[in-house]
Amino acid sequence: MVSRARPRRYTGVFLAAVLGLFGTSFVAAQTSPGGFVTGAAAHAWDLWQAAMTAILAHDGEAAETAFEGLVQANPSPFRVALLAERTITRTSEGGAVLLFEQDHESGKLTPNAQRIAELLDAGREQMNQADDGWYFTAIGRFDVANANFRALLDSEPDPVALLEFADRLRKRQEVLLRVADNPVMGPAVREIMKLLETGELLIKADPTRIKEHIERLGGPPRAFENAVQRLKDSGEYAIPFIIQILRDPAKKELTQPVLRCLPQIDRPALNPLVMTLRMSDHSTKRYAITALGQIGYGQPVPYLLQLNENPETPEEVRNVVVAALDALRARGIKSAPDLTAAEAFFHLAEAYYEDQESLAADPRLDMANVWYWRDDLLQNIKVPTAIFNEIMCMRCCEEALLLDPNMEPALALWLAADFRREAQLEAGAIDNTRREVYPSAAYFAQAAGAEYCLLALTRAVEDGDPAVALGMIEALQKTAGAASLVVQDADGRMPLAEALSFPDRMVRIRAALALGHAKPVEPFHNYHNLMPVLSEALMLHAGARNALVVDPDETTANPIAAALRAEGYTVLIESELFAGLQHVRSELPGLDVIFIASDIPDPGLVSGLKQLRREFQFAATPTIIIIKPADQQVVRDQVRADHRLEALVPTDDPEEIRTTIARVARAVGAQPITADVGASLAQEAAEVLEMLSVTNNPLFSVADAEAALLVALGTPDARLRLTVGRTLGYLGSAAAQQALGDIALDTDEEQDMRVAMFALLADAAKRRGTHLGDEWIQRIITIAENDENMVIRTAASQTLGALNLPGNPASKIIRNQYGG
Repeated sequence: MVSRARPRRYTGVFLAAVLGLFGTSFVAAQTSPGGFVTGAAAHAWDLWQAAMTAILAHDGEAAETAFEGLVQANPSPFRVALLAERTITRTSEGGAVLLFEQDHESGKLTPNAQRIAELLDAGREQMNQADDGWYFTAIGRFDVANANFRALLDSEPDPVALLEFADRLRKRQEVLLRVADNPVMGPAVREIMKLLETGELLIKADPTRIKEHIERLGGPPRAFENAVQRLKDSGEYAIPFIIQILRDPAKKELTQPVLRCLPQIDRPALNPLVMTLRMSDHSTKRYAITALGQIGYGQPVPYLLQLNENPETPEEVRNVVVAALDALRARGIKSAPDLTAAEAFFHLAEAYYEDQESLAADPRLDMANVWYWRDDLLQNIKVPTAIFNEIMCMRCCEEALLLDPNMEPALALWLAADFRREAQLEAGAIDNTRREVYPSAAYFAQAAGAEYCLLALTRAVEDGDPAVALGMIEALQKTAGAASLVVQDADGRMPLAEALSFPDRMVRIRAALALGHAKPVEPFHNYHNLMPVLSEALMLHAGARNALVVDPDETTANPIAAALRAEGYTVLIESELFAGLQHVRSELPGLDVIFIASDIPDPGLVSGLKQLRREFQFAATPTIIIIKPADQQVVRDQVRADHRLEALVPTDDPEEIRTTIARVARAVGAQPITADVGASLAQEAAEVLEMLSVTNNPLFSVADAEAALLVALGTPDARLRLTVGRTLGYLGSAAAQQALGDIALDTDEEQDMRVAMFALLADAAKRRGTHLGDEWIQRIITIAENDENMVIRTAASQTLGALNLPGNPASKIIRNQYGG
């Protein structure tokens, strides 16, 4: 236990009174009639009780048998502590626990009993840490509460047992909600809340409880209604067991009650239920089809149409399918004859891709279920919730392509969803719907070819999706010929050219580089943006990143801005959102992240975010809401509804800020422009500009990028400076020649750099004539005449000759060296 300033045991009366200040409590975890939340807990209790009874009876053999079974059941430490507490407080066998502890202290326990005693010690420590965490939270000692909760989390407690413990006193979960954004203990509290949510999910999914509730459907009306409610709580997890009951000839008496219950589970039943249409048991399949029609949502339509179009579907099944489709159509749901199955699957895929709320997995949970019919059973595979919609989109596209192999939009959408799936899969997370060795999204995009990549890129541009746009641009660069990059599609659009106006800088720059390498010579839509974007790329040589902080309170805005500047960001601070966005438009070439306080004035947070997402330039910008105390719920609602948002309590901790930015950027699909990435992009942009200069491209004037070239010439990166120098040498303007001359004449520069710049200046003069001022010319003459370094002196003489100056300076040099 971390810290305890009160008696080790307490009745809970005072804490219950303190918790009463916090309002309405959460609904407690539902227990079975025996008082246990899961079948495993009930089984552990039976074994534990048997062991305690045997101890009181001094029956060592029976106690050992019970302890052996308990070890095999593998209860968690927290569970064992709860079992001991239940024995002490609710049964007449509390003395057995004391005897058990005495034998443990004296070393008299058998190995199995000793193992349970060790679990009891560890579990009591976890229980005390949890107990103290809530107690000190309730009295405002957040530092002590945080230490206890953090120690509890480090011990990896059993989520179900922790939830059962939390629900023993009213208002405990409400307390957590009130301090979830507390700057001291907020992170630990949010992790505790995640554990409790996991516990709720494990309880809902418990097979023993689900089977018990299905059996109770056959009881009297009150039992039926209670069982239906519990099965609704279990949602999709109940469906495999319901299907098993319907297929079991020994359970015929439950068929009608189960069929009455099934539609009441409602939408959560749909994902597993549509997979049962793959079964060969046509009788049970008909039950599933009827239920899908009764539940009344459009999600099953493509699966029903697929059955209807299949010539091998038996007539009795087809009749039920038609009836279900008619029932759905009566509710206004589009189906045959309006759509083919392939078209319906594609429409459903688009709905998943667009993150329609009605199809989404529970955003509160880290994992979601993807259902399959395999080995004549319904089976679920857990995947990260962040990629659930993308996986379901891809599955629907696959179904569409199986029905119509030439459905181009379905193939393009599959490619887009695969790139988004990869982008949203957090580091270390696994997509178990894919084989261990599975090709990357880039592999499939390259194999598909330019036509499908351009279709997917069009979608990415419309959606403002950086992950998909970057993936498609890279695939196009590797597989498409130059002509394919600037050709119009069937609708007259050029998605790569449109990407030059994309809100994400990386996408704009990648598109510009791809188009530049294609060396177009005819005007195309948006071509005038190519030079500005290549100029923008040149400015990234130092890995420049930009941030906007919008907060009317300087005491929270300034620490965040200072931490961002320490990370290398250029930061603008404004008190109002619209003023901040206008500031960005006038002063920054792009924006990498926006911080918005939840209490911003007119237009307010919700309206401001809506306006932000309507503006193309900022639609996909990662955005972090700075949580103010009165706005916790509205912030939570906004973040749950939009993957482009994250939340942060006011802080000056660079690590927390960095982690939050990385999390929301990954969700958006944005790639951070680090110093190394910026240098690479700047180098590639310089090479494209040099190529356009050398080829005298008739469409673009590299002079439009001269200002950025001059700035990039000042970078310490020698390779970039030389590439930029060659481009400026082709331009040959007065500003270009003077910039080359400045480096050539600078005695603090490296010799090789000075020699290279003298040569480039000579080339510029030969190509464009001399545009140097008298000051530069005189300094070159002086070096050519007198410099002690003969390498530099020779390089300067080459430049001097190329300048073709009047007055024959070469004669003067020869005369000056005359020695008689």
